Amino acid sequence: MDAYRRDDTIVALATPHGVGALAVIRVSGRDLISFLSKLTGGIEIVPRYVTYTPIYSHHSGELLDNCVITYFKSPHSYTGEDVVEISCHGGDYIPKSILSDLYQSGIRTASPGEFSFRAFMNGKMDLVQAESVSSIISAKTEMCASVNLTNLSGLLSRNIANLKLRVLELLSLIEHEMDFSEDEIAVSSKKDILKKLRVISKTLKSSLKTAGFGKVISSGVRVVLMGRPNSGKSNLFNNILGHERAIVSPFPGTTRDTIEAWFDLDGFPICLVDTAGVWETEDYLESLGIEKTISELNNADIVLFVDDKDPLKVFKELHVDIDSKKVLFVKTKEDLTPTRTTTNIVSYTSSKKDVGFNKLLTTLSTTISGQYANYDRSNPVLATSRQRLVMIKADNILDSTTNLVKDGVSMDVVASSLRDFVDQLKEFVGEISPDDIIDKIFSSFCVGK
Repeated sequence: MDAYRRDDTIVALATPHGVGALAVIRVSGRDLISFLSKLTGGIEIVPRYVTYTPIYSHHSGELLDNCVITYFKSPHSYTGEDVVEISCHGGDYIPKSILSDLYQSGIRTASPGEFSFRAFMNGKMDLVQAESVSSIISAKTEMCASVNLTNLSGLLSRNIANLKLRVLELLSLIEHEMDFSEDEIAVSSKKDILKKLRVISKTLKSSLKTAGFGKVISSGVRVVLMGRPNSGKSNLFNNILGHERAIVSPFPGTTRDTIEAWFDLDGFPICLVDTAGVWETEDYLESLGIEKTISELNNADIVLFVDDKDPLKVFKELHVDIDSKKVLFVKTKEDLTPTRTTTNIVSYTSSKKDVGFNKLLTTLSTTISGQYANYDRSNPVLATSRQRLVMIKADNILDSTTNLVKDGVSMDVVASSLRDFVDQLKEFVGEISPDDIIDKIFSSFCVGK
């Protein structure tokens, strides 16, 4: 957290660099009234109202630009501090000249994610909401943005808070009864404690069921093309994307490295990977390409096995160690060698005639959606790997606590285990969390957010 000093004023360009109609410069600090007065030449800026005003250099007094200024007075701002947003003319020179003048005034450039870090530290958002901000910015599909907007609203955090409250009530009951002898207070029965633990566990495991869906929408579905050289993989790759991304040649072995491209399939972000053909070769570069293909297959969520003659037969002959449940078969070049007997197991395509691709994409979408058919999308989702790991650890602790009660272990040991569980829930929302985890989360943000 050394990079995130909180006792000074920070500034960053909040819009992309380059030519554009407008640029937004964001400033955050503890007291920006005097800064505003000097910036605008004394023009009064009303909090939360937009003001059109010239702005001037803090040093020379020269006019820098005519801008729109918005002032958010602490604590009613994104960071919880005073925040000033300067909407100036875009392009390269004007934003740079304003930033340069502010730097000379002692305002330092913000580190990546520092505005959101200050919002987190000032209680404007918890760690789950902060992660959601980052995920919304990098969202590749509407589904990913929608899930993270739900988490940003605080629904997931409130669910965790309710879960923590139930555990604390049980923990309070156990610890209270530990202070009395059995003839002074009615000690809760093992049956009652186990019943409460089962309710808590059911809620937690229901949340954990969203982890797989969360991983898919955040990391994407990795779909790898596999097949013999010159079987039509690169043509298929280009047709699925709708534009030419991979080099296509009539000569085998054109693709010697993996090529990736992203596209949106019914809300799911798909990373499509074209690979080198799998076959025996003595060529060193080709063998490296094949090694990368094998590596990609191990990381694939779905494999499209491609062949221009008989994909089912060729797949069996290759004896590749792949889970057949994640393999979809594609017959290419259907215009050259039409299949006499078709099957629902194979998708039949022709790049030349542009047929079969909609059906293939429907099959792919159905396969992916089928994995989450029982998922209730009205529930908040564990959207990041950190969230999933923390909740898995919490689930393990809760299962261990339940076993302790069943085994008749002393209640002080049970209470200690429940406190560990509560600490996991606190870590989930950032009430307690190691500094290196906090740094890692916010440093992945873009500058100005």
